[in-house]
Amino acid sequence: MSASARILIAEEDERLLDILKGLLRFFDHRVRSSSDPALIRELLGTKQWDVFFCDTRLWQNSLSEGDFLELCAQAVPPVPVILLADYANVSVASAAMKRGVFAWLNKPLKTELALQTLNSALALRSEKGKKAPESKAEEMPDAKEHFGLIVGEHPTMLELYRQIEKAAPTEMTVLIQGESGTGKELVARAIHQKSLRANKPFVAINCASLPENLLESELFGHLKGAFTGAVRDKNGLFLAADGGTLFLDEVGSIPVSMQLALLRALQEREIRPVGALQNIPVNVRVLAATNEDLSQRMSTGQLRDDLYYRLSVFPLKLPPLRERKSDIPLLARHFISRFKKKHDSTLDISAEALLALEKYAWPGNVRELENSLQRAVALSDQKMIFVKDLPEACQDPGTTENQGTASSTAEKNTFTLPPIPEEIMTLKAYLRFCERHYVRYVLEQFNDDREAAARSLGISTSTLYRKCLE
Repeated sequence: MSASARILIAEEDERLLDILKGLLRFFDHRVRSSSDPALIRELLGTKQWDVFFCDTRLWQNSLSEGDFLELCAQAVPPVPVILLADYANVSVASAAMKRGVFAWLNKPLKTELALQTLNSALALRSEKGKKAPESKAEEMPDAKEHFGLIVGEHPTMLELYRQIEKAAPTEMTVLIQGESGTGKELVARAIHQKSLRANKPFVAINCASLPENLLESELFGHLKGAFTGAVRDKNGLFLAADGGTLFLDEVGSIPVSMQLALLRALQEREIRPVGALQNIPVNVRVLAATNEDLSQRMSTGQLRDDLYYRLSVFPLKLPPLRERKSDIPLLARHFISRFKKKHDSTLDISAEALLALEKYAWPGNVRELENSLQRAVALSDQKMIFVKDLPEACQDPGTTENQGTASSTAEKNTFTLPPIPEEIMTLKAYLRFCERHYVRYVLEQFNDDREAAARSLGISTSTLYRKCLE
């Protein structure tokens, strides 16, 4: 437990206030409380507090929503703010988190989780206190490789870096949105590296890569004998990431039957392994990513609304590469510099080749650019990468107008129905036969990029995976 701290509480519920004050004083923290917004503002102005607990119901009974958000922002920085919220106030809590609030605890309050969150907030407060104010300019990320991971100077990227800096020190769940290949995992790693959990594990999983029966065991673990093939106990990824960060890529692919368990892990920080009777506490921060519109999945019943609101507390949007083409020369030189070290080469890229890269729409985004340049560096037998060394799609002037759907090669191909089988089959079986044929055709057009193909088909990658197996 941290040393004695000065804690301010804004709470109208006398019962909850008594519980919280008793808990904090038991650990020798000094507590001051009030339900009067004017007094709370005055107390915050004294700058003497280490942590501020604030109930979201204040805005309903005493303040407008705007005034409540202003009250939260008044404390941040330097005081970490911990919100106490019930389900009815989830939108207000989410808005406050975007103002820099440290964490959000659900009611009824769980004492163990409250203490864990408090200790994290105090650690953040202590960390900030060690930094000299004049050192801020020196701590700015490198101009070309922000956080040592991400390259780009386009205005949308600069805003993204600011949002990463804001989200990283908190405990909030971050939802990273962007097309396949835009660098969602790099953003997640940057958030982890800038957080107080940086020295703990960063564990990543693509939720669409596993069928439902394996995904639950992979995330939460299982006990021996829980199902056929469970010959020993297994810890899941939540326990593997304990103390650190768990990155859930393609989180929209998680089946409805598992979503309540994930919600419990986010809200209560507890998991239940498959076959277990008791919950296990975990200390994990969850970052999630998607290339889908999760609000649409919610409206169709494929995603629980309470889970959606929990995941989207702090959304980050990554732009596709075609919307930040001014970054392509920076990215190209970055990748070439990295790859030529592996090949002990002094290779460079011609101005014409750079121009060709900028004209192409990059439906596979940064990942496609990286793969294209890796191939060019490996195959080039000269000291310069020319247009002829680039993929054919980049050499084709017609790709200039490509809007990132399928490649120009795909556009030239046409789909034809498969031959009618000699054996009579039911209409349902024949439609499934045609559907499978078309899914494979689309996959071919996207060079087996499952995420891009699924997006084009309007289905999730897990559905695509299942249809390929049918």
